[in-house]
Amino acid sequence: MFKFKKKSHVAIELNDYILRVLVKKGEHSAQWETHDILLAQGIVQDGVIVDEVELFKIIKNNIALFGGKKQFVRTFVSDTSVLLKTFEHPDDVEGSKLKPYVQMELGRTVHLPFHEPLIDVYDPIEGDGQATLFAAPSEEVTKLVNLLLDAPLTPEAIDIRALSNLRLLEKMGKFQENKTYMITNWLINELTVCIYSNGQVDFLRFQTIDTDLAKWHGIVDSKNEVMFSYTGEEGDYRMLLVDRVMELDRIMNFFRFSLHKGEKMIDEIIVMGDNPWLPTISELIAESLPVAIKIVDDQMIQQSYPNMKAKYAALIGLALKEVRV
Repeated sequence: MFKFKKKSHVAIELNDYILRVLVKKGEHSAQWETHDILLAQGIVQDGVIVDEVELFKIIKNNIALFGGKKQFVRTFVSDTSVLLKTFEHPDDVEGSKLKPYVQMELGRTVHLPFHEPLIDVYDPIEGDGQATLFAAPSEEVTKLVNLLLDAPLTPEAIDIRALSNLRLLEKMGKFQENKTYMITNWLINELTVCIYSNGQVDFLRFQTIDTDLAKWHGIVDSKNEVMFSYTGEEGDYRMLLVDRVMELDRIMNFFRFSLHKGEKMIDEIIVMGDNPWLPTISELIAESLPVAIKIVDDQMIQQSYPNMKAKYAALIGLALKEVRV
Protein backbone atom coordinates (compact mmCIF):
# COMPACT_ATOMS: atom_id res chain seq x y z
CA MET A 1 0.00 0.00 0.00
CA PHE A 2 2.88 2.37 0.81
CA LYS A 3 5.46 1.47 -1.83
CA PHE A 4 8.97 2.67 -2.41
CA LYS A 5 12.14 0.83 -3.40
CA LYS A 6 15.36 0.16 -1.55
CA LYS A 7 17.59 -2.88 -1.17
CA SER A 8 17.88 -2.70 2.62
CA HIS A 9 14.79 -2.45 4.78
CA VAL A 10 13.38 -3.29 8.20
CA ALA A 11 10.26 -5.31 8.96
CA ILE A 12 8.47 -4.70 12.25
CA GLU A 13 5.72 -6.59 14.07
CA LEU A 14 3.74 -4.86 16.79
CA ASN A 15 1.36 -6.58 19.18
CA ASP A 16 0.07 -6.02 22.72
CA TYR A 17 3.27 -7.12 24.47
CA ILE A 18 6.24 -6.78 22.13
CA LEU A 19 7.74 -4.95 19.17
CA ARG A 20 9.77 -7.30 17.00
CA VAL A 21 12.26 -6.07 14.41
CA LEU A 22 13.96 -7.79 11.47
CA VAL A 23 16.60 -5.80 9.60
CA LYS A 24 17.17 -7.27 6.13
CA LYS A 25 20.60 -6.10 5.03
CA GLY A 26 21.06 -8.52 2.16
CA GLU A 27 19.60 -11.55 0.40
CA HIS A 28 21.07 -14.14 2.79
CA SER A 29 19.57 -14.63 6.24
CA ALA A 30 23.06 -14.62 7.76
CA GLN A 31 23.06 -10.88 7.01
CA TRP A 32 19.77 -10.27 8.80
CA GLU A 33 19.39 -8.99 12.35
CA THR A 34 16.48 -9.50 14.74
CA HIS A 35 15.60 -7.56 17.89
CA ASP A 36 12.90 -7.81 20.55
CA ILE A 37 11.62 -4.72 22.35
CA LEU A 38 9.42 -5.47 25.35
CA LEU A 39 6.32 -3.28 25.62
CA ALA A 40 4.78 -2.20 28.91
CA GLN A 41 1.11 -3.00 29.36
CA GLY A 42 -1.26 -0.42 27.98
CA ILE A 43 0.83 0.89 25.09
CA VAL A 44 -1.02 -1.38 22.66
CA GLN A 45 -4.34 -3.01 23.56
CA ASP A 46 -6.20 -5.47 21.33
CA GLY A 47 -4.00 -4.43 18.43
CA VAL A 48 -4.84 -0.74 18.87
CA ILE A 49 -2.15 1.83 19.71
CA VAL A 50 -3.34 3.46 22.94
CA ASP A 51 -0.25 5.39 24.07
CA GLU A 52 1.16 7.01 20.94
CA VAL A 53 3.64 9.15 22.89
CA GLU A 54 5.24 6.19 24.65
CA LEU A 55 5.42 4.10 21.47
CA PHE A 56 7.04 7.02 19.64
CA LYS A 57 9.67 7.29 22.42
CA ILE A 58 10.43 3.56 22.11
CA ILE A 59 10.86 3.77 18.33
CA LYS A 60 12.90 6.98 18.59
CA ASN A 61 15.18 5.57 21.31
CA ASN A 62 15.80 2.40 19.29
CA ILE A 63 16.25 4.03 15.90
CA ALA A 64 19.72 2.48 15.58
CA LEU A 65 18.19 -1.01 15.77
CA PHE A 66 16.05 -0.10 12.77
CA GLY A 67 19.13 0.73 10.72
CA GLY A 68 19.17 4.46 11.38
CA LYS A 69 17.11 7.44 10.27
CA LYS A 70 15.13 7.27 7.02
CA GLN A 71 15.35 3.46 6.96
CA PHE A 72 12.60 1.88 4.89
CA VAL A 73 10.05 0.10 7.08
CA ARG A 74 7.48 -2.61 6.44
CA THR A 75 4.79 -3.53 8.94
CA PHE A 76 1.40 -5.19 9.36
CA VAL A 77 -2.20 -4.14 9.56
CA SER A 78 -3.59 -5.22 12.94
CA ASP A 79 -5.14 -8.70 12.68
CA THR A 80 -8.16 -7.46 14.63
CA SER A 81 -9.29 -5.24 11.76
CA VAL A 82 -8.73 -7.27 8.59
CA LEU A 83 -11.77 -8.20 6.51
CA LEU A 84 -11.76 -10.75 3.68
CA LYS A 85 -14.41 -10.62 0.97
CA THR A 86 -14.81 -12.41 -2.36
CA PHE A 87 -16.23 -10.28 -5.16
CA GLU A 88 -17.20 -10.68 -8.80
CA HIS A 89 -15.81 -8.48 -11.54
CA PRO A 90 -16.16 -8.15 -15.32
CA ASP A 91 -14.01 -10.62 -17.25
CA ASP A 92 -12.22 -7.83 -19.09
CA VAL A 93 -10.81 -6.32 -15.85
CA GLU A 94 -7.23 -7.59 -15.66
CA GLY A 95 -5.39 -8.35 -12.42
CA SER A 96 -3.39 -5.11 -12.46
CA LYS A 97 -6.61 -3.10 -12.80
CA LEU A 98 -8.61 -4.87 -10.07
CA LYS A 99 -7.60 -2.54 -7.26
CA PRO A 100 -8.63 0.63 -9.15
CA TYR A 101 -11.84 -1.18 -10.14
CA VAL A 102 -12.67 -1.94 -6.49
CA GLN A 103 -11.87 1.63 -5.46
CA MET A 104 -14.31 2.85 -8.11
CA GLU A 105 -17.00 0.38 -7.03
CA LEU A 106 -16.80 1.06 -3.28
CA GLY A 107 -20.24 2.00 -2.04
CA ARG A 108 -21.85 0.83 -5.30
CA THR A 109 -21.35 -2.88 -5.94
CA VAL A 110 -18.66 -3.39 -3.25
CA HIS A 111 -19.70 -2.54 0.31
CA LEU A 112 -17.39 -2.38 3.33
CA PRO A 113 -18.05 -1.42 6.97
CA PHE A 114 -15.11 1.04 6.99
CA HIS A 115 -14.84 4.71 6.14
CA GLU A 116 -11.98 5.30 3.67
CA PRO A 117 -10.65 1.71 3.92
CA LEU A 118 -7.19 0.52 2.97
CA ILE A 119 -7.59 -2.25 0.43
CA ASP A 120 -5.57 -4.87 -1.39
CA VAL A 121 -6.78 -7.31 -4.03
CA TYR A 122 -5.69 -10.91 -4.59
CA ASP A 123 -6.64 -12.71 -7.83
CA PRO A 124 -5.43 -16.33 -7.75
CA ILE A 125 -7.07 -17.34 -11.06
CA GLU A 126 -7.06 -14.56 -13.62
CA GLY A 127 -10.01 -14.42 -15.99
CA ASP A 128 -12.51 -16.35 -13.83
CA GLY A 129 -14.43 -13.21 -12.89
CA GLN A 130 -13.76 -13.58 -9.16
CA ALA A 131 -11.13 -12.15 -6.84
CA THR A 132 -10.50 -11.67 -3.12
CA LEU A 133 -10.54 -8.30 -1.42
CA PHE A 134 -8.65 -7.60 1.82
CA ALA A 135 -9.71 -4.43 3.61
CA ALA A 136 -8.92 -2.64 6.87
CA PRO A 137 -9.84 0.70 8.43
CA SER A 138 -7.29 3.39 7.75
CA GLU A 139 -7.21 5.03 11.20
CA GLU A 140 -4.82 2.64 12.97
CA VAL A 141 -2.53 2.30 9.95
CA THR A 142 -2.34 6.07 9.58
CA LYS A 143 -1.52 6.40 13.28
CA LEU A 144 1.43 4.00 13.01
CA VAL A 145 2.64 5.47 9.70
CA ASN A 146 2.72 8.95 11.23
CA LEU A 147 4.75 7.66 14.20
CA LEU A 148 7.26 6.11 11.82
CA LEU A 149 7.52 9.27 9.74
CA ASP A 150 8.12 11.36 12.87
CA ALA A 151 10.90 9.01 14.08
CA PRO A 152 12.03 9.64 11.21
CA LEU A 153 11.63 6.40 9.23
CA THR A 154 10.17 5.75 5.77
CA PRO A 155 7.08 3.50 5.41
CA GLU A 156 7.66 1.18 2.47
CA ALA A 157 4.88 -1.43 2.59
CA ILE A 158 2.02 -2.57 4.79
CA ASP A 159 0.93 -6.19 4.65
CA ILE A 160 -1.49 -8.61 6.29
CA ARG A 161 0.23 -11.01 8.68
CA ALA A 162 -1.64 -14.03 7.28
CA LEU A 163 -0.39 -13.25 3.76
CA SER A 164 3.19 -12.92 5.02
CA ASN A 165 2.87 -16.32 6.68
CA LEU A 166 1.55 -17.81 3.43
CA ARG A 167 4.41 -16.19 1.49
CA LEU A 168 6.97 -17.78 3.80
CA LEU A 169 5.34 -21.23 3.76
CA GLU A 170 5.19 -21.08 -0.05
CA LYS A 171 8.88 -20.16 -0.24
CA MET A 172 9.73 -23.10 2.04
CA GLY A 173 7.68 -25.50 -0.11
CA LYS A 174 5.20 -26.48 2.61
CA PHE A 175 2.11 -26.53 0.36
CA GLN A 176 0.99 -29.21 -2.09
CA GLU A 177 -1.51 -28.85 -4.91
CA ASN A 178 -5.07 -29.98 -4.22
CA LYS A 179 -4.55 -29.95 -0.47
CA THR A 180 -6.37 -27.60 1.89
CA TYR A 181 -4.48 -26.08 4.81
CA MET A 182 -5.63 -24.39 7.99
CA ILE A 183 -2.84 -22.03 9.05
CA THR A 184 -3.19 -21.09 12.71
CA ASN A 185 -1.08 -18.20 13.98
CA TRP A 186 -0.96 -18.20 17.80
CA LEU A 187 0.12 -15.18 19.81
CA ILE A 188 -0.14 -15.12 23.60
CA ASN A 189 -3.53 -13.39 23.49
CA GLU A 190 -4.60 -13.77 19.85
CA LEU A 191 -5.33 -16.46 17.29
CA THR A 192 -5.72 -15.91 13.54
CA VAL A 193 -7.10 -18.74 11.40
CA CYS A 194 -6.53 -18.82 7.64
CA ILE A 195 -7.74 -21.56 5.27
CA TYR A 196 -5.73 -21.83 2.07
CA SER A 197 -5.67 -24.12 -0.96
CA ASN A 198 -4.31 -23.97 -4.51
CA GLY A 199 -3.18 -20.38 -4.16
CA GLN A 200 -6.46 -19.08 -2.77
CA VAL A 201 -7.41 -17.79 0.69
CA ASP A 202 -10.83 -19.30 1.42
CA PHE A 203 -11.31 -18.10 4.98
CA LEU A 204 -9.74 -15.66 7.46
CA ARG A 205 -10.82 -15.11 11.06
CA PHE A 206 -9.33 -13.40 14.12
CA GLN A 207 -10.06 -14.50 17.69
CA THR A 208 -8.89 -13.34 21.10
CA ILE A 209 -7.37 -15.55 23.79
CA ASP A 210 -8.70 -13.90 26.92
CA THR A 211 -5.60 -14.10 29.10
CA ASP A 212 -4.35 -11.48 31.58
CA LEU A 213 -1.08 -10.17 30.14
CA ALA A 214 -0.05 -9.08 33.65
CA LYS A 215 0.49 -12.82 34.30
CA TRP A 216 3.00 -13.10 31.46
CA HIS A 217 6.55 -12.22 32.43
CA GLY A 218 9.02 -11.17 29.75
CA ILE A 219 12.72 -11.74 30.46
CA VAL A 220 15.41 -10.15 28.27
CA ASP A 221 18.38 -12.50 27.78
CA SER A 222 21.99 -11.75 26.90
CA LYS A 223 21.13 -11.61 23.18
CA ASN A 224 18.39 -9.04 23.80
CA GLU A 225 15.73 -11.62 23.02
CA VAL A 226 12.59 -11.61 25.12
CA MET A 227 11.39 -14.92 26.54
CA PHE A 228 7.89 -15.10 28.03
CA SER A 229 6.68 -17.31 30.87
CA TYR A 230 3.22 -17.63 32.40
CA THR A 231 3.01 -16.90 36.13
CA GLY A 232 -0.69 -17.74 36.58
CA GLU A 233 -2.34 -21.11 37.03
CA GLU A 234 -1.25 -23.20 34.05
CA GLY A 235 -4.57 -25.03 34.05
CA ASP A 236 -6.42 -21.74 33.47
CA TYR A 237 -4.44 -20.89 30.35
CA ARG A 238 -4.65 -24.46 29.14
CA MET A 239 -8.45 -24.25 29.26
CA LEU A 240 -8.35 -21.07 27.17
CA LEU A 241 -6.31 -22.95 24.57
CA VAL A 242 -8.71 -25.90 24.69
CA ASP A 243 -11.58 -23.50 23.92
CA ARG A 244 -9.70 -22.17 20.88
CA VAL A 245 -8.94 -25.71 19.67
CA MET A 246 -12.64 -26.55 19.92
CA GLU A 247 -13.34 -23.46 17.84
CA LEU A 248 -10.94 -24.83 15.19
CA ASP A 249 -13.12 -27.93 15.09
CA ARG A 250 -16.23 -25.82 14.56
CA ILE A 251 -14.51 -23.84 11.78
CA MET A 252 -13.41 -27.07 10.07
CA ASN A 253 -16.98 -28.41 10.12
CA PHE A 254 -18.39 -25.09 8.89
CA PHE A 255 -15.85 -25.02 6.06
CA ARG A 256 -16.50 -28.63 5.05
CA PHE A 257 -20.26 -28.91 5.34
CA SER A 258 -21.70 -25.37 5.15
CA LEU A 259 -19.33 -23.85 2.59
CA HIS A 260 -18.47 -26.93 0.52
CA LYS A 261 -21.36 -29.40 1.10
CA GLY A 262 -18.96 -32.08 2.33
CA GLU A 263 -16.87 -32.03 -0.84
CA LYS A 264 -13.82 -30.23 0.57
CA MET A 265 -12.11 -30.61 3.94
CA ILE A 266 -8.98 -29.55 5.84
CA ASP A 267 -6.05 -31.84 5.05
CA GLU A 268 -3.49 -30.32 7.42
CA ILE A 269 -3.30 -27.81 10.26
CA ILE A 270 -0.16 -25.68 10.43
CA VAL A 271 0.67 -24.32 13.89
CA MET A 272 2.86 -21.21 14.06
CA GLY A 273 3.30 -17.92 15.93
CA ASP A 274 5.26 -16.53 18.88
CA ASN A 275 3.20 -18.22 21.63
CA PRO A 276 5.68 -20.05 23.93
CA TRP A 277 3.08 -22.81 24.40
CA LEU A 278 3.12 -23.94 20.75
CA PRO A 279 4.19 -27.51 21.64
CA THR A 280 1.26 -27.76 24.07
CA ILE A 281 -1.10 -26.29 21.48
CA SER A 282 0.04 -28.91 18.94
CA GLU A 283 -0.58 -31.66 21.50
CA LEU A 284 -4.09 -30.35 22.23
CA ILE A 285 -4.91 -30.27 18.51
CA ALA A 286 -3.53 -33.80 18.03
CA GLU A 287 -5.66 -35.07 20.93
CA SER A 288 -8.85 -33.42 19.71
CA LEU A 289 -8.86 -33.21 15.91
CA PRO A 290 -8.46 -36.05 13.35
CA VAL A 291 -6.14 -34.16 11.00
CA ALA A 292 -2.42 -34.00 10.20
CA ILE A 293 -0.46 -31.33 12.08
CA LYS A 294 2.72 -29.46 11.21
CA ILE A 295 4.40 -27.09 13.68
CA VAL A 296 6.58 -24.26 12.39
CA ASP A 297 9.44 -24.46 14.89
CA ASP A 298 13.03 -23.22 14.93
CA GLN A 299 14.30 -26.36 13.22
CA MET A 300 11.92 -25.97 10.27
CA ILE A 301 12.74 -22.28 9.82
CA GLN A 302 16.50 -22.85 10.02
CA GLN A 303 16.40 -25.41 7.22
CA SER A 304 15.66 -22.52 4.89
CA TYR A 305 16.80 -19.48 6.90
CA PRO A 306 19.78 -20.29 9.14
CA ASN A 307 20.11 -18.18 12.29
CA MET A 308 16.40 -17.27 12.21
CA LYS A 309 13.83 -18.45 14.77
CA ALA A 310 10.21 -19.48 14.37
CA LYS A 311 8.87 -16.51 16.33
CA TYR A 312 10.11 -14.28 13.48
CA ALA A 313 8.27 -16.29 10.79
CA ALA A 314 5.78 -13.56 9.90
CA LEU A 315 8.58 -10.98 9.75
CA ILE A 316 10.58 -13.21 7.40
CA GLY A 317 7.54 -13.44 5.13
CA LEU A 318 7.16 -9.66 5.29
CA ALA A 319 10.85 -9.14 4.48
CA LEU A 320 10.45 -11.40 1.44
CA LYS A 321 7.54 -9.39 0.04
CA GLU A 322 8.25 -8.03 -3.45
CA VAL A 323 7.57 -4.32 -3.47
CA ARG A 324 7.09 -2.61 -6.82
CA VAL A 325 7.71 1.02 -7.50
